[in-house]
Amino acid sequence: MGDTISIRFVNDNDKSVVLFSHWDGQCFLKEAKKYAKELRIEMGFMCNKNAGPLERLEPQTVMVDFIRHLTLDGTRAYDLYLGVDENDGDNSDNGHYDIDLATSKAIGE
Repeated sequence: MGDTISIRFVNDNDKSVVLFSHWDGQCFLKEAKKYAKELRIEMGFMCNKNAGPLERLEPQTVMVDFIRHLTLDGTRAYDLYLGVDENDGDNSDNGHYDIDLATSKAIGE
């Protein structure tokens, strides 16, 4: 019993690992989309050779930063876990969504 969902960040052909939430359902998806949108603004969507992995919106690095964002106050780690792909955990209540870092939109909605 829960409100399961999973998300992954994508940018072109690059994909992050999948992050599962057991309790936060559609609120989790909204938070991920909001985070991606704000990150794009903050980083200025830099695509130059001198930019770091977060500035280049590399999905694996973005996922690490998103987890940092979620757990910053120390209260959010209770229902999160990682998987290799969307079939590596339970997302049966709300499904799986890819968050496109180029647009901040969820693929699968």
